[in-house]
Order: sequence, then C-alpha cells, then structure tokens
Amino acid sequence: MDAISQAWHTTMTAMGDAHPALLFLALALLPLVGVPASPLIIAAGVRLGTGAGFALVVAALLCDFSLGYWLARRWMRTPLTRWLVGRGHVVPVLAPADEAQFILLFRITPGIPLSVQNYVLGLAGVDFTRYLLISLPVQAVYALTFVWFGNSLTQTGTWRWVVAMATILALGIAIKLVRKGLTKKAEPLPDPSMGGRPDPMPPR
Repeated sequence: MDAISQAWHTTMTAMGDAHPALLFLALALLPLVGVPASPLIIAAGVRLGTGAGFALVVAALLCDFSLGYWLARRWMRTPLTRWLVGRGHVVPVLAPADEAQFILLFRITPGIPLSVQNYVLGLAGVDFTRYLLISLPVQAVYALTFVWFGNSLTQTGTWRWVVAMATILALGIAIKLVRKGLTKKAEPLPDPSMGGRPDPMPPR
C-alpha cells in the first residue's frame, strides 16, 4: 500500500508540474492506447485549478473522442476490430433510432476504458454529431468532478478533498441510478458492457 501511495504521489507531482500543453497532449492521445484518463484529469486540476483545468480537459477530450471515432470508423477499422474482439468486445449493430440511447448507456456503463468506448462507437458507425453531443456532456460531468478533486489536493483544508471524494461517490451512485432507469425503460439493445452483437457485415 505504501508503494502504491508513493507511486501515486510521484505521478501527481510530475504531472502537476507539467506544462499545460503536455497535459493536453497526454489527455488527448494517451487514452487512445489504453492509458486511464482519470489520473490525467486529476493532474489537470492539480496543475491548473478547477476552471482552467476543466476547460483544458474538455478540449482534450473533444480531440480524443474525435480521433478515436475516426480511427475506428475509417483509418484503422480492421485492426481495431480484431483488437476489440480479442478482448471480449464485439461490434454492435444499431438501428438509427437506437443510437442515442446506446451511446448514453455505453458512456455511463462503469468499467469500460475510454479507448474502448470510442472505438466501439466508431466501429458501430453511429452518427458523429450525435456521438459528440452525447459523449462530451456526459464525460464533462465526470471531468469536472475529478478536476475539482485534483484541485482540492492542493488545498490545506482537509474538508475540501473530503467533500470532493463524497461528490465522486455521489456521482457514481447517481450514474448507477440513471443507467438502471434507462435500462428498465429501454427496448432490448446490445449489452454496452460487451459492445453488442457481432457485426456480420464487412467494414464500411
């Protein structure tokens, strides 16, 4: 536990001293290769504070989502399909009317890496505008919470990070309740945790 704590502290110190441009590039590009985004978002809060950190994170996520979508949709469709299938995910087949609901459910399903979310939705061929209009606000809620938590780590008052931690837990519970409500009301859709049914069609 001490080793993990020390590694976390070292990482946060290094990223907290990083140039904002480096943080932006890290958050825009590293999640595409499976690096968790949460520590980078927290580091933005440590380095820049809540307001500027949130603005940087949202801009970086916009780039990350766009790159991930088009990598999967056009430029690297075949290798990414093989990569996802090799990890137990399959490409969903969606009717246009189901896209918004699936994007929302997929984005709020816990445990799915950001890269997998982007690639599965790109491979599914969901409408790009709809993809951004749903994905960005959902992830912005997460981002604001984690940026705020990162900023609270720089404050002397213990109550600040306690409140931030409580907010993160409350957000997790709220997301779980929202997902449960959406799932109950929804028509049967491909399971977001697995990516849906295999796509029998050739790459588009």
